[in-house]
Amino acid sequence: MNAPLSATPRPIAYPSLVEDQRIHGSVYTDPAIFADEIDRIFSRGWVFLAHESEIPNPGDFVTRKLGLQSVIVTRDAAGGFHSLYNRCPHRGAVVCQAEAGHRRSLTCPYHGWTFAMDGALMGVPAPGAYEGLSAQPAGLAPIARLDSYGGFIFGSLGADGPNLTTHLGKAVEWIDQLCGLSPTGRIRLSAGWMKHKMRCNWKMIVENQVDGYHAPMVHGSLLAANETFASVRDRKDSSPTRVHDVGLGHTDIDHATDYRTTPDRLFRWTGGVPEAKLPNYVAAMRESYGEADARRRLIDGPPHSMLFPNISLAEMNIMVIQPISPTETIHYSTPVLLEGAEEMNARTMRRCEGALGPAGFLIADDAEIAELNQLGVANLEPEWILLNRGLASEVVDAEGVRTAGLMDETSQRGFWRHYRDVMSAVGGA
Repeated sequence: MNAPLSATPRPIAYPSLVEDQRIHGSVYTDPAIFADEIDRIFSRGWVFLAHESEIPNPGDFVTRKLGLQSVIVTRDAAGGFHSLYNRCPHRGAVVCQAEAGHRRSLTCPYHGWTFAMDGALMGVPAPGAYEGLSAQPAGLAPIARLDSYGGFIFGSLGADGPNLTTHLGKAVEWIDQLCGLSPTGRIRLSAGWMKHKMRCNWKMIVENQVDGYHAPMVHGSLLAANETFASVRDRKDSSPTRVHDVGLGHTDIDHATDYRTTPDRLFRWTGGVPEAKLPNYVAAMRESYGEADARRRLIDGPPHSMLFPNISLAEMNIMVIQPISPTETIHYSTPVLLEGAEEMNARTMRRCEGALGPAGFLIADDAEIAELNQLGVANLEPEWILLNRGLASEVVDAEGVRTAGLMDETSQRGFWRHYRDVMSAVGGA
C-alpha cells in the first residue's frame, strides 16, 4: 500500500552511502540527497561569498548565491560589510538584478521601496498608506552570520554552529600562503569571473580539484603541446609532491614539496619564468620579507587546495563551485592578482586565460570528463564508486593530518569523511 502523500520522508542513512573506501553512486544523482546538501552544507554551514577587493568602496555590491538563495554583499557608508537577502520585504520582488555595481542605495523595481547599503529601510512612496509600517521589520533581511579571513568573506544562513575560524581549521595556512605572495600581504580578485556551466554534480568538481591521478589521461594533449603548466606536467607516481587531508573536508596538492627539490629555481609554479623578468616583484618581496623568507615564498609558490565546501585556492586562480541541481553546477574562476606585483599580475592573467578561459586548455578537458562521469553514474551498475588508491601508504601525523603520494586518493577520502559527518549530524542516520 502506498504511503499517504503527507507522510514525512524517511531520513537518508548517509553512513550506508559514504563508506571509508567507496561511495554509492546515488549521492551524485538523488534529488533528495541534493536537497539535503543545500540545507545542511550550503545553507547551515559556512560558504565563500566574495572577496573584500570586489567591493572596495562604500556603496559597492555584488550579488551571489548562498545555497539556492540570492544574496547581496555590500559595503556600507562606514566601510562595513553586509550580506542581505535579495528580496523586498513588501511584496517579495528581487531588489538587485545586477551581478555587481555601485549604488548610493538599493531600490526595489516593483514599488520603489529604497534601502541603505546596510539594508535599513530609507523610504517608501506614500508611507502613510501602510498600516503599522513602523512596527514591522521592513528593511532587507540580513543573513544569519557573516565573517571574513584574509579578505575572503564567508556567510551562513544558520544562526548556530562553529565559527568561521573553527570551520577553516588548518586551511587558514593556505590563505596565508596565498596572500603572502604579495609584498603587502593582500590579493585582489578584481579581474572579473569567468563562468562555465558543468553538466555534473558539484561534488565531482570538488573531487577533481585535488585529484593528482587524472592529468596524464585527461590533460594529455596539454602535456604534449605546452611546457608552461608545470604543476600539471609534474603529476606522476614518482613525483615528490604530496597530497594532504588536513581535516574538516579541506584538502590540497602540495606542489611545494616538489619545488623545494630544486631550491636554486624560483617561480617553477609560474612555468619557470626567469627571475630577471620579474625584477621589481622580487625586489619588493625581499624588501617586505627579507632575503631568506622571500626566497622561500617564491620557491613554494601558491597553494593548490580545496576548502570545504565550495572554494578552491587553485594556485594563482580562485575557483568557486555553485550547485544548481543534482546534475548541473556553475564553475566560477578568476585570477589572483597580487597587490604590489604588477609584473606578476600580467603573467597571471594570461595563464588564467590559457587554462580556464573560454578556449582554455584545462577547463574544457575537466568539463568533458565531468559530464562523462555524470553520464556514467546514471547507470545503476556497478553501484559503488571506488576511492581506495593509496590507502595503505597514508601517513597520519600527531595533528591528524593525512599525507600520501600525488596519485593517491587521500584528498577525496578526506572530503567524503567530512561530508558524511555533516550530512549525518542533522537528520541523517
